[in-house]
Amino acid sequence: MNARSSLAAAAVLWLAALAGSPAAAQETDPPQAAAGAFGEKIEVTLVNVDVWVRDRAGIPVTGLGPGDFRVLHDGQPVPITHFVEIRGGVVASEPAAAGASADPEPAATPAPPSHLVVYFDFSRLHPSNVGPLVRGLEELLQSEAVDPERVLILRQDRSLSIEAPFGSTGKELRKALQRLAAGGAAGMDTENDTRLALEAIRTAWDLAQDTVGSAAGGIAMVPDAANPTGEPGVGGGGSPRAVVGGIGSGGGPDACGMFVNQVRPTLESWAHVQGRKIAMTLGNLSDAAGFLAGLPGVKMLLYLSDGLDTQPGAALATYASGLCPAAGAELLSDAFSEQMSDRFLELTRHANTNRVTIHALQATGLRSPEAASAVTERGPRGGGSQRSSGAFEARRRVAEREGLSLIARETGGRAVFNRNEFGAELIEIGGEASTYYSLAYELPPESGTGGRRGHRIAVEVGDGSLTTRYRRGYHEKDPRRWLTERVEGALNLGITSNPLEVRLGAGAVQAAGDGTVRFPLHVMIPVERLAFEPRDGQRLAEVTLEVLARSLATSALAKHDQSFRVKAPSEATGFADLPVMLEIGEGAHLIALGVQDRGSGEASFVSTTIDAGPGS
Repeated sequence: MNARSSLAAAAVLWLAALAGSPAAAQETDPPQAAAGAFGEKIEVTLVNVDVWVRDRAGIPVTGLGPGDFRVLHDGQPVPITHFVEIRGGVVASEPAAAGASADPEPAATPAPPSHLVVYFDFSRLHPSNVGPLVRGLEELLQSEAVDPERVLILRQDRSLSIEAPFGSTGKELRKALQRLAAGGAAGMDTENDTRLALEAIRTAWDLAQDTVGSAAGGIAMVPDAANPTGEPGVGGGGSPRAVVGGIGSGGGPDACGMFVNQVRPTLESWAHVQGRKIAMTLGNLSDAAGFLAGLPGVKMLLYLSDGLDTQPGAALATYASGLCPAAGAELLSDAFSEQMSDRFLELTRHANTNRVTIHALQATGLRSPEAASAVTERGPRGGGSQRSSGAFEARRRVAEREGLSLIARETGGRAVFNRNEFGAELIEIGGEASTYYSLAYELPPESGTGGRRGHRIAVEVGDGSLTTRYRRGYHEKDPRRWLTERVEGALNLGITSNPLEVRLGAGAVQAAGDGTVRFPLHVMIPVERLAFEPRDGQRLAEVTLEVLARSLATSALAKHDQSFRVKAPSEATGFADLPVMLEIGEGAHLIALGVQDRGSGEASFVSTTIDAGPGS
């Protein structure tokens, strides 16, 4: 059995082994089945927090107990109700003595499987920066710090695609990495766009100076009362500076004033375009965190990129402001108002809710001064050129790291900067998947689960001499979104489980025109698996169903969701037949289906392929 087909089985084995044990508590289950991890329905919601603890030397700390931890939920201390230490991939039977070996005992209970997702953001990677990342990942695979079958490689261009699925062998992963190293990263496009934007700013500044200079020269030739002879350059109130005006004089046009008016559209366009690209990346990261929701255990996502900016346009505005400090302040004000912090926070809360820890690695490494300044190779005429170029490079370096630091910090991950080789860092991160603390607490009643509010989490350990990483907050998840994410997991990753013993059948396909068909799907559930409850004088079971169908030829995606009320049959045997009409394109499709019994909270997730007509 490969890893992809055994994910659900692994989760069941873990939960059975730890029945009543603290490690299985997660808030990722829907409210009506909050404690599904223990195989029974209880009325409290448990919030799970994974914590990584290191000493001042950066060495992982083992052997701590629940009394060493203090947890704050929305600023208020809460008691830890569940606690377990994962050490070397197994559950530590008891806290280790100080200085004792961290090797697990042979009979220890295995921890839930961990998963590593490698996310190459090709839209934000320079081609020359891909090679060091690939070499580092190859070192990680050789180290055996991670199980190759539990590694997923994703590639983002404009959309997200799977380069190597879970269940791949080490050899298959290395082939995927070599394909990625061969080319296709579009970071050079961003570099070229930056050069063009800087050139436009420089040109605008040169033009403003030329225009004002020409006007001043012409005015100097005009006679006035103080210069009755009309001799050039002689006079008082009619002198060029008095008529043209200096910076901020308000007496007439000046170079800075003209420059600001000319360059503002360039900066606004740049910030808008870059903001859309960043939003696309955040959306794809959110999608990945969504379809990973159904995986058990710790999920680590390695986000590989040259940078991710929370304030697109700020670096360019800094450059423009350096040319005209007095008038450029308003450009900086405009740029810094275009922040994307809320979108970043939404992503991290979503990832946290699904127990996805994001580690961000900046691929640019230790950039040499020559490489850093290449983009500003031609400066504008006049004063301020060197100052503005230096300010641009400094702000650019900060901007590239802001988003990376934010997504790592908020999800409990690490942000890695200033590295030209990544093997050691990646091996260390890989090892963290098997050594950590998992604790849980009951969601306070006053939190109001029905409001789906966001919550903040803080964890304090010991006397403050230790450093900790953990997810800083989460969103209470809507039950429907819980269902959707697991259907997406079944579609994209093949994560299936079928406690309701769902069976699928199909009727005759009907042509619908324009290359589409109506595909009758029959979802059949044994009636003994449904929870029938008295309602409206009858015994009814309420069932929610969601289907995703993706064309194997075009990748077009169709979605269908529906709710059913099933009457209790006279005999407690047989099947409840839930008919669904899918409207999809012709040809072969991969379909994933989620079915949830609202009464019991039990849900099944299955996937299969179907033939929808002539296009197959």
